[in-house]
Amino acid sequence: MADKYSLHNDFKKVPVLNVKFSPLIIAPLNFLLRLTRVLAKRPEGVTIVPRSVTADDGEPIKVRVITPDNVQSDAPCLIYYHGGAFAMTFSSMHIENSARYARATGCIVVFVCYRLAMKNPFPDGFDDSYTALSWVVANARRLGVDQSRIAVGGDSAGGALAAGVAQKCRDKDLIQLCGQMLIYPVLDHRCGTTSATDFVDVPLWNAISNKRMWDMYLKNFNSSAPPLYATPGHGEVSNLPATYIETAEFDPLRDEGLNYAALLTAKKNILLLNETSGTIHGYDGYGKNEIVVASMQKRIDFLKTVFA
Repeated sequence: MADKYSLHNDFKKVPVLNVKFSPLIIAPLNFLLRLTRVLAKRPEGVTIVPRSVTADDGEPIKVRVITPDNVQSDAPCLIYYHGGAFAMTFSSMHIENSARYARATGCIVVFVCYRLAMKNPFPDGFDDSYTALSWVVANARRLGVDQSRIAVGGDSAGGALAAGVAQKCRDKDLIQLCGQMLIYPVLDHRCGTTSATDFVDVPLWNAISNKRMWDMYLKNFNSSAPPLYATPGHGEVSNLPATYIETAEFDPLRDEGLNYAALLTAKKNILLLNETSGTIHGYDGYGKNEIVVASMQKRIDFLKTVFA
C-alpha cells in the first residue's frame, strides 16, 4: 500500500476496509461511533442544545444547535450534514469540527441527525435534511439567524445531502443560500469515474465500499434512473450559491468532486476548489498535519467570505 500510493505518512497506517452494508456490520460501527461521542471532551467556546424537528411524515428529526459564546444578533448559520455512507451516525470529530466553524466564524451551526439509510433509504434522510433547512428559515428570528446568511455544508454522504438540498432550495425558491461547503462529497451513483473504479484498495473508503453504499441507499429505485436530488452530480447546477469543494487524492470520490466543480464553473457559479494531495477519504480524522490544518483554514475562510 505505502509503495503503491504516495500517501502522507499519517495516512499510511489507516487500514483498507471493504464495508458490507448489513445490520451485523453497521450496528456495531454505529455503537462505536456513539461511544466516541460519549468519551469525547465537550467542545469549548460553544453551547450545544438538542432540538427536535418534525418531518413531513411525522417522524422526529433530531438537530443540535451549536452556538458560539461570542454570537452576535442576526448571526450567520451553517446547516451541516454529517458523513457516514448515509448509513452511519456521526462521530465526535463531526461535532468538534462544527464547533470550530462556529467559534471561528461566529455562525450558529445547525447539525442535522437525519434518518440513516439502513432502515430508511432514500428519500427519508434527504427529506429530513431539506426539512431542517426549512425549519431554520421559518424560525430564523427565534434562532437568532440572519436569513440572508444561511449556508449548507457536509462531508462525504453529507456533501451529497448538502448539494441536493441546495438544488431543491433553488428549485422551490425557498431562500437564497449564501454558500455550500462540500467536503470530499458523494455525488455520482454510477461509480464510473477513474477514481471510482481504480481505487479498490485505498485506505478507509474504497471503490468496493462505494458501490455497495449506492446499492443500499437507492435500493428502492432503478439505479439507471435515480430520483431527483439523490445524486447531485446529475442535477441542474445553474444559479447555485458560492461553492467550496474539497477533494482527497486517493479517494474513489475524487473525480466526481472534480467533475462537479467543472460543471459549476461552466455555469458561471462562484467556486473555490481545494484539491488535497497525499490524502485519503476522511483524512482530516487521521492526524493534525499541515494538510489538515490548511484545509480547515480554507473551509473557515470560505465560510467567512460567504457570511460577510
